[in-house]
Amino acid sequence: MRTKYKIWSWLILFACSLPLAALPQNDSVCLYFQRGYATWDPSLRDNDRTLNDLIIKLKKVYTDTVSCRIELYMEGNASPDGLTSANTKLTEKRVATIESLLREKIQIPDSLIYITANGIDWKGLDVLVKNDPNCPSQQEILYIIEHTPEWIYDHNNQIVDGRKKQLMDLHGGVPYNYMSEKIFPELRNATITIHCKTTTVPPITEKEKNVGTKADDSTRNSISDQTSEKGNNIVNSTDQTTTSTLSPDNQTGDRTTTPLHRIALKTNLLYDAILMPSLEAEYRIDERWSVAVEGSVAWWKKDKQHKYYQIATIIPEGRYWFRTKKPWHGHYIGLFAGGSWYDLENGARGYRGEFFTTGISYGYMFPIGRSLSLETGIGVGFLRTVYEEYLPIDGHYVYQQTSRTNWIGPVKLKFAFVWRLWDQNKQGGTR
Repeated sequence: MRTKYKIWSWLILFACSLPLAALPQNDSVCLYFQRGYATWDPSLRDNDRTLNDLIIKLKKVYTDTVSCRIELYMEGNASPDGLTSANTKLTEKRVATIESLLREKIQIPDSLIYITANGIDWKGLDVLVKNDPNCPSQQEILYIIEHTPEWIYDHNNQIVDGRKKQLMDLHGGVPYNYMSEKIFPELRNATITIHCKTTTVPPITEKEKNVGTKADDSTRNSISDQTSEKGNNIVNSTDQTTTSTLSPDNQTGDRTTTPLHRIALKTNLLYDAILMPSLEAEYRIDERWSVAVEGSVAWWKKDKQHKYYQIATIIPEGRYWFRTKKPWHGHYIGLFAGGSWYDLENGARGYRGEFFTTGISYGYMFPIGRSLSLETGIGVGFLRTVYEEYLPIDGHYVYQQTSRTNWIGPVKLKFAFVWRLWDQNKQGGTR
């Protein structure tokens, strides 16, 4: 009788353990991203099949009646190229993209999801280099990764060196280029780990499930921007391979799918329309500050008819951008100062001189394409000009008088076509 009882006990225990054994304890998958992107690309590597298999597995474990708590650990990773802060934002977006895709297919309680944005995956790089016998200067690379701080500061707390710079400088950049081509693509991923805790926890309530289905509105809005970017604006937080990344720049701002361009070239269509071609170059220091230099030139003349339309202007400007959802777009105020040289005559009395102006500006920029924008603006300030009046008589220009004029009011008007370039997120290699 006792033997019979033992047999039945073992059979019951075995039967109960079958569904538990079928559950993954620590099952991990990797979903990969293009360099500099956080948008979902099912055609990249095995992404489509891997995601579908993951969804099938999750549907199975979340509907299982076994007393087991299924937790999802989601980690976003990026390659070492680029700005540290940009890479951190990029990994946040990658994880958010995958989370959104999963929530579309399966109910996952919020309390069971743990998200980490790792930024640059140095540990992963260390492992991949160790496992690649073809990697040039393998031991030197490993030594730099394992023994060099990410940032090295001098006594003035200024960054003077760092792990990434040493890797880029190693043997003229040959090992770094190899890693960029062969190893970095492996780091551009989001890793999902299914962890089954077999502790005695109460089953997930219907209320928890319902809560899990309600994704944060801000997250969904952010992801909708990213997942609709294919063929439109492409995500732009990225890594960059220039040595100028030698600073952990503290970029702040909202999640955005807009490229983080550093430079903008502009032409004022209003000036162009009056045959005074203009060109402006603006450099973005960070998300709040930029500097610009605007110039315009009209150098037309007809000597025989005594018609002169000659003017050259140059105006530097510093700008403060108000916080917006997308870098480079939105409202700004500026402070400018500049001057001009001119000679104006229309067959009669002519005016030749120069002016100085200074003031404040207000403008607004909005996108019309992935790298194109329009900008409107106005400048109000003080203008002072000193000029000579002359008359064309018998082929000569007869001086009449010198005049001075001061003006307070609008001094410039802008409706500009903008070409944004030098995407900080795509220069050099991101995911």
